Amino acid sequence: MGRRIAARRIERGLSQAALSRRTGIDPSYVSRIETGNVHPTVRTALRIAEALRMSLEDLVGPSPPDRRPQPCLVSASGRCMLDLVDPGVGAGQRGECEFYSPQQIRLLKKFAGVLRRGSPDLLKALDTLLGEIVERET
Repeated sequence: MGRRIAARRIERGLSQAALSRRTGIDPSYVSRIETGNVHPTVRTALRIAEALRMSLEDLVGPSPPDRRPQPCLVSASGRCMLDLVDPGVGAGQRGECEFYSPQQIRLLKKFAGVLRRGSPDLLKALDTLLGEIVERET
């Protein structure tokens, strides 16, 4: 259920804090639900489903057989990217934490797919291109 909540929250462009405000649930509890460390009561699950505009059945029901859970992309700091999505900011630092917009997460997923399936020539070209971009930015 936690993965479904996180996926729907990100799909809707909401941060965990925004979902927390919509539901009246503590942000740390939302985080623990999304990571599967705790399981919400039916009442709490209903509040989350309503805030995400989905049915309770879609939230807690069985997964369709063709859906495989996607592994979490890992950030430069080693944290799950889902925990770093904040639709109100771009990539960068805010305090001690890094944050990424939903668009940046989509781009990172696409780039990870290219890296996994890319030919040696494509990877070499990307390495050269990214090296030049990084050099210009610094």
